[in-house]
Amino acid sequence: MSEHQPPPQPNPEAVNTYGTDDPEKQAEIEAARTAAGEERRANREKLERYVGYGLSADDAEGLIEHEQMLKDRRDALVAGDPEQGEADRRSRPHIYIRSVTDHTEGHEIGDWIDASQDLEDIHRDVRSILSRSLHAHWTDQPVEDWEIVNAEGFGGIRIGPNESLDVVCVLGKGITEHGLAFAAWAEIHPQRDTHTLERFTDAYIGDFPDLEAYAQHVVGERGGDEELAKLPEWLQRIMRFDWQVMLQRMQQDGEVHIVEHPGGVWVFNGQG
Repeated sequence: MSEHQPPPQPNPEAVNTYGTDDPEKQAEIEAARTAAGEERRANREKLERYVGYGLSADDAEGLIEHEQMLKDRRDALVAGDPEQGEADRRSRPHIYIRSVTDHTEGHEIGDWIDASQDLEDIHRDVRSILSRSLHAHWTDQPVEDWEIVNAEGFGGIRIGPNESLDVVCVLGKGITEHGLAFAAWAEIHPQRDTHTLERFTDAYIGDFPDLEAYAQHVVGERGGDEELAKLPEWLQRIMRFDWQVMLQRMQQDGEVHIVEHPGGVWVFNGQG
């Protein structure tokens, strides 16, 4: 009578738990698992810390979920995610403000603010953010320190952490009303005082398809075409208009500021 051997058992080390044999995809999955594990560990530590501060476990979990929601929203807005990134943010400048004190203590208390609204409304939104401060809740001491963490919709302008809200408001309103030409005007004047920024409408000459188109505009505006027509026909045929030199001299003399962009050039009065 022959002995029956038990069926071979699979080697646990040989089991593929990735659902794919592609080494690169396996590495990506493993990295995602590691990141998820780190996030769970951090949330457990945060939960214990919040409970130690006096919050109930349910309130602490709700706070952690709220902080994650704010982080996801901020990341989506920065990335321009069409699902979460709100079309309004892409058309209006926004700033992300957070409480410095809470951030230092490990809590993300912040939100996006529409920079194109009135200054008093921007200040109201900042106060609303700071009113949610955990530090203020636990100490009964108001929190007043804030910083700008991110900014969207300002063209090439860099908004610093301590940028004046007065300047942010003027920039936000100007870009919303005039487009990125206003941002270009602000970049020409890096000191960014509100008086200079508000001179945009007086200084803005226009948007032209290219440099030559603006040069032709200058010639026509100054009567160059009429003067050329007064010359003999044979001389008109051999006259050469060196518009590059003309624009170079105008810029060197500070007569105009010219900013190139993908669709053409923005021109500003250098004397205005």
